[in-house]
Amino acid sequence: MIRRSLAAAAVVLAAGAWWAFSRETLPDSVWATAERGDLVLTVEVTGALAAVHSDPVGPPQVPDVWDFKISMMAPEGKDVTAGEPVLGFDTSDLTRKLQEKQAESESAGKRIEKEAKDAEIIRRNDELRLAEATSRARKASLELEVPEDLVKSQQLRESRLTLADATREVLFLNAKLAAGRRSADVVLASLRAEKAGADRRVREIQAAIDAMTVKAPRTATVVYASNWRDEKKKVGDSSWRGERVLELPDLSEMKALGEVDESDAGKIAVAQAVRFRLDAHPDDWINGKIRSIWSTVQQQSWRNPVKIVKLVIALDATDPRKMRPGMRYRGTIETGRIAGAILVPADAVFPTAAGPVVFRRTTFGWERRSIEIGERNETSVRVTSGVEAGDRVSRRDLDATLRASR
Repeated sequence: MIRRSLAAAAVVLAAGAWWAFSRETLPDSVWATAERGDLVLTVEVTGALAAVHSDPVGPPQVPDVWDFKISMMAPEGKDVTAGEPVLGFDTSDLTRKLQEKQAESESAGKRIEKEAKDAEIIRRNDELRLAEATSRARKASLELEVPEDLVKSQQLRESRLTLADATREVLFLNAKLAAGRRSADVVLASLRAEKAGADRRVREIQAAIDAMTVKAPRTATVVYASNWRDEKKKVGDSSWRGERVLELPDLSEMKALGEVDESDAGKIAVAQAVRFRLDAHPDDWINGKIRSIWSTVQQQSWRNPVKIVKLVIALDATDPRKMRPGMRYRGTIETGRIAGAILVPADAVFPTAAGPVVFRRTTFGWERRSIEIGERNETSVRVTSGVEAGDRVSRRDLDATLRASR
């Protein structure tokens, strides 16, 4: 009998506590109003800003050079003008080759000079011998013109022999001079070609050395490019031909590169509205629309295996004072809109074993009410039954508060 009395008293006390608590005046900040309006369905998008127009900067197209070592990089974020050096590469190997080719050209020049002098000396000696032989032949010819009865037969025979010998020597020396000229021309032409080739390589290497200092093609801001591991180059690193080391973006027109979880990929489409905030400027909203969507699913990064779909967002406006390439953002894409829905804040709906409930304000306090819900977004839930527009609902779990107050 006593136990029944104690149980009845406990029930009465609990009911009294609930009635007293339900009559308690809660602050207005606890209550929210169910409203009729449009439920905007969204999916989350994250990403970074990028320039619409940007010039990639990397190793120059230098013949026979494939591996480059970075020796200078303009500071990231620096504003540079056209013609200002932004990236430099080590030129020690090219300088060594330049010195070798310069020495080769100088050696070829000296050999050309020596060969020309030697050929000139040989030619002059042969011309002198030719003149002497021609003189002997003329003298012998004159001696033979004297009547034979006035000259001794022995002297006449010697003159004939002298003329024949001089004539043969003249023919030989003329042939030798012609052959010497041809030989000298061939040797000099070869040496000149060798020197011209060395001089050409000298000019090419000098141009390559100049090209190893890369200059900005126009006024821009320096941005360091990231590789597939999200790593940026630094002075002393190696680079290969065709690799992008820097970006020189035009800040007057920006775009957003976005990522959406694979599970939400089927909800997005080109031209859907996008709204996001930059991590660096969380108070400012930026609006845009989806311009393109990648057709394949990608792994987010080599570190993160999460599957995502990439997209490009065209921005409604660009503010160069606040926007820089690489700035991270977080926002939403509007994938649908339900007009005339009854909406309550997401934090005013509480799950229970029997289904979702809200705590509705009444004339005498509040009551727990089961509801049926439909779609939801990050901030609001669509209620299909159990709540009317204008009802006041609690953002606090009043059941839990009541239990704690007992």
